[in-house]
Amino acid sequence: MLDGPLGLATEIIESWMKGGRALRYTISGSLLLIAAAMLFVILGEAEITDKKFAEIVSVSLGAAAAILTFGIISYQRALESSQQHRKIEEVERRYEENPKETQAAWDLARLKLESYLNRNINQVRAIFWLTVLVMLFGFSLISYGVFHVYESPEKFKPSIMVAVSGILVNFIGATFLVIYKSTMQQAKEYMGIIERINAVGMSVQILENLGGSNLELKEKTTAEISKQLLQLYTSSGNSNG
Repeated sequence: MLDGPLGLATEIIESWMKGGRALRYTISGSLLLIAAAMLFVILGEAEITDKKFAEIVSVSLGAAAAILTFGIISYQRALESSQQHRKIEEVERRYEENPKETQAAWDLARLKLESYLNRNINQVRAIFWLTVLVMLFGFSLISYGVFHVYESPEKFKPSIMVAVSGILVNFIGATFLVIYKSTMQQAKEYMGIIERINAVGMSVQILENLGGSNLELKEKTTAEISKQLLQLYTSSGNSNG
C-alpha cells in the first residue's frame, strides 16, 4: 500500500493522456501553482520577501493546487466508474437477449465483482493513508509535548497534556488500522470469488467447445471438471475457515 504518491502520479499522467484540452490546462495550472508555492517558500527562507507574507501566499497556492489535484483525480475515477457501468449494462442487455448464453452470465458476474473489488481497493487505500496521516499527527503532538517539557520545565502540565493528546490520537489511528485489516480481508474474499467464477466460466467454455460430436469424451471431461471444481471450492472453504 505504499504506492500512494506513485498511484497519485500515475492517475494524473493517465488523466493527461486520456483527457481533453480543458483537463490538460487544469493539470498544468495545478503544477504551476505547486511550483509557485515552492518559489515563495524559497523566497521567504532566503528573506528576499517578507517571510510571513511568503508563508501565507505559499499555503494559499498549495491549497489551491491540492483542490485542483483532488478534482482531477475525482474526475478520472468517475470516468473509470462510468466506463465500468457501461460495460456492465452492455453485458446485462446481452444476457437479457440471450438468457441461456453462459458466457454472458459469466461476464456479468465477473464484471460486477470486479467493480465491487475496485471500490473495495479504493477504500483500503483511503483508510491506509488516513491512518498514516493520523498517526503522524499523533507522533508530532507527542514530540512537541516532550520537546517543550525539556525546553520549558515550568510548562510541564500543558506539555504533558499535549503528549497525552498525541497518544490518544495514535489510539484513534490504531482503530483505523483495525478497519483497514477488515477491509483487506473483504478484498481478499472478493478475489477468491472472482477466481472461482473464472474457473467455472472457463470450464463451461471448454464443455461448449467440445460440442455433441463425442459424447463419451464430453462426459469424461464433465466428470473431471466437476472433480476439479469440487477440489477448488473445498480448498477455498478450508482456507477461509
